[in-house]
Amino acid sequence: MAQPFPYTYYVCDCYDSKTKVSAKRSSQPPPADDEDERTFDPRNPRSNYSLYPLEHLLYCEDCQQIRCSRCVIEETLNWYCPSCLFEVPSSLVKSEGNRCARNCYNCPVCISPMTVNELPKDPSEDDGNGPFYLYCNYCHWSTIEIGIEFERHTQITHQLQRIANGGKPIPTPKEREKERERRRESEWKRKDDIPEINVSHDVDPEPSPDDTFAALASFYKGQIQASTTSSPFSPHDLDFSSPSSFSRIMNMYTSTSSKKTKREKPTPMREAASTFEGLTLHDSTTDSDAIDRIRREGWSITLSPAQKHAQPNPNIRFTSELRPIATLLRTKRGKRCRNCRHILSKPEAKITSTRYKIKLLALNHIPKLHLRALPPPASTPQPTFGSSILTPLPIQPPFDYDHLKPGIPTHFLLTLTNPLFDPIRVTLATPSTTPGKVHSRVTILCPQFEIGANTDVWDDAMSSTITPIRRGSVVGPDGQIQSGIEAGKVWDKGRNWTSIVMEVLPGFLDERQRPSDLSSSFSSDRGGVAENDGHLGWVDDEDEELGVDDDVLEIPIFVRLEFESDAMGEERVVGEDRGKGDKVKREEAFWSVVGVGRIAG
Repeated sequence: MAQPFPYTYYVCDCYDSKTKVSAKRSSQPPPADDEDERTFDPRNPRSNYSLYPLEHLLYCEDCQQIRCSRCVIEETLNWYCPSCLFEVPSSLVKSEGNRCARNCYNCPVCISPMTVNELPKDPSEDDGNGPFYLYCNYCHWSTIEIGIEFERHTQITHQLQRIANGGKPIPTPKEREKERERRRESEWKRKDDIPEINVSHDVDPEPSPDDTFAALASFYKGQIQASTTSSPFSPHDLDFSSPSSFSRIMNMYTSTSSKKTKREKPTPMREAASTFEGLTLHDSTTDSDAIDRIRREGWSITLSPAQKHAQPNPNIRFTSELRPIATLLRTKRGKRCRNCRHILSKPEAKITSTRYKIKLLALNHIPKLHLRALPPPASTPQPTFGSSILTPLPIQPPFDYDHLKPGIPTHFLLTLTNPLFDPIRVTLATPSTTPGKVHSRVTILCPQFEIGANTDVWDDAMSSTITPIRRGSVVGPDGQIQSGIEAGKVWDKGRNWTSIVMEVLPGFLDERQRPSDLSSSFSSDRGGVAENDGHLGWVDDEDEELGVDDDVLEIPIFVRLEFESDAMGEERVVGEDRGKGDKVKREEAFWSVVGVGRIAG
């Protein structure tokens, strides 16, 4: 396992709810509602999507249920740049391509933030007026390598949009539109009618992606306008936002005449036929030139897949075509319950603040379970005769959770911590044998107990009513006396926590590992669970082998809580004298999985 032993995972109820919904919608009858069907199986492949640490879960106070990442709906509160921490209005996010439009750029080679530096020159002429360039402090790449320099240290985005690699100027969108109109008019003058579907080589065969997108947008906009009829009541009017469209739609529902109008077929739109309309042509000579260049200069001039995908133009191949990458924007998001739309998490709108206005963590509403091995009791050293020097105690080795001894009962302490400000009554339940190929026996010695409220720490110091409860004594597997283990009694108790003892009998990984005195008393039928004096073993089919982590001992524990809390709003009794002091009985339940350790082979 990735997490060291012992660990505790909590089950979100969306696992059970989605299973029930799918059973209701399917044609098959729902499964039987017995105890075996209700038991949570951590070995089920579906369980991997429902087990979470307690720190990763939220809690809905209206539904009174745990909420995982699949049970919430995220809503975007604002957009901001992580480099300059400048908040971007939502109206500019789409137009700017979800990137910062200021001076924030990342290196196209190593994706590190770049800084604006001034080119070194004569100190006597250093007036701070440039030229400037972008520089990466990590890999030392700069825009000088691609021949780009800036006149000012501000408005880098505006300057970069007008400079191509090598220092060539890039025409503005208005200039590109004028050039397309000029070439379109020259094409129409050569032909009397609309040009047929042919290829025109009068323009640049390698336009930029921005030119291609603008040409296609202009072309299809003209096609839509040409195919739209002038009649305001035409059934093929494509301008849905016009008043005529609303009038036509209303007349369709309010008209009393049963006469059907004849539907006219819309004029089919043609595809782009030339480069100035957005048609992209493939030139085989570019591939030959690229191959020859690679042969001359080697593979070092080519781009990696990550560098190629990070560029706005995915058709580039060489490092000389790289351009600085504008920093992607980040968002602050709030989370709502998918069932009742209650706010679970909402950060502050201020960009530099890391605080939350609302954050309902499950850690503050659900008891925390912690498992650890029961340490052997330390015997009190006795001074020798005529001497006051005490004999030092032997150092006990730490418990090895990765090598649990099969067939030998081991005691563990299960501690539950109450985060609520009300005392709770806890009821624990677990299957007698753990699910999976290796069957182990689990016994909770005290399944019902109470936990105190999470009050002030000084209340515990001033109170003398809470005392440790340790009665009886039994002999452990190592032959030492373990005091305090008694059925129905808690091991220890504090201000807002209670510890109980849980006895675990690890199963055998192989039938041959079981002692001979136990082998005869086990059931001879293969494929079932056999018992003998509390001992369990692996009794699956002989041809079935253990898989990955099948030797891990995981115990599903069902936790049920009962407590009384203050009434909230609608829960208060109406018409009686009781008000804010009303108490309402609440019940909550959830499944958890405790990873005890790994059974030794």
